[in-house]
Amino acid sequence: MFVVIMGAGRVGYLVAKMLENEGHDVTIIDIDKERAKELSFLVNGLVIEGDATDQKTLEEANLKQADTFAALTGRDDANILACILAKHLNPTIKTILRISKPKNKEVFEKIEDLKKYFDVVISPEEIAANYIFRSITTPGFDRVLFPREGAEIVKFQLSNDSEISEKLVKELSLPKDSLIVAIYDEKGNLVIPSGDTKLPKKGEVVVFAKNASLKDIKSVFERKKNNVEQT
Repeated sequence: MFVVIMGAGRVGYLVAKMLENEGHDVTIIDIDKERAKELSFLVNGLVIEGDATDQKTLEEANLKQADTFAALTGRDDANILACILAKHLNPTIKTILRISKPKNKEVFEKIEDLKKYFDVVISPEEIAANYIFRSITTPGFDRVLFPREGAEIVKFQLSNDSEISEKLVKELSLPKDSLIVAIYDEKGNLVIPSGDTKLPKKGEVVVFAKNASLKDIKSVFERKKNNVEQT
């Protein structure tokens, strides 16, 4: 995949490195001369000093041959304009728009006429705020958030003293708004479970659940055998 990234700040740089580590081709555009020079020594792909809201700069980045254009600067107006221009130059390109202000994000998700320019609208600030909020209100999870759906993917560790170790999935009595989507034994072997799947003695369990169910789920997975014996 060939990806053009606008913005070489923390977000843009991290995305570029992740893509390169997976074998994808990346070109970065940044308006800051010093930052562009610095990035040229840190990434394998082409780094262009320029304004991605300028058609000539996008053409220099070979945007017409790119699969994806990601506008990841901290300037909402520039990101918006660059995505619109990218779609005009390459109608089949996938555009990813970073929005720093959550209210702006809501607008772009709701107005149908704008959706043709922005395939993905994302706010790292909103995601971070949600993650921190959920970590404060329901701590103790290894989690992935789905803010729009009000749900999360959470991971639990099973140990020898876990009360539910070696039980069947259907015996756990989990809340209705939850589903075990993956089970790993202590060797890392993956099982996509059914109700008759037996949990390992040690390992990990991955659960997809609504936020409101998390406390009940946590109490199920964190109960220890010795606590049961004492009651």
